[in-house]
Amino acid sequence: MNLQAICYLGLLRFPEQLEPSLALLPEAERAEGTKILETLKGLSKAELMQRWGKLREEELAVLQRTAAERAGLQLDELPPSIRPWCVSWIADHNG
Repeated sequence: MNLQAICYLGLLRFPEQLEPSLALLPEAERAEGTKILETLKGLSKAELMQRWGKLREEELAVLQRTAAERAGLQLDELPPSIRPWCVSWIADHNG
């Protein structure tokens, strides 16, 4: 579970529900989520969106590398329209 992504999305879409939602997590994750939340609370909506976008780009890059390694193919060789599907499929079937 990516607590940073949850905090970004929670602050952008459901800020009033984020803290009660974090309270449902196990103690270690709740403490980590609360810490992340405290660092993000003062940011503007534009900054939150920018950081969330960057986080998503980084996650996609990791998934693409992992998918290429596991499948033995280079995603750059595939048509751009099917790359996201391939990454998703490989991630779903290989953990």
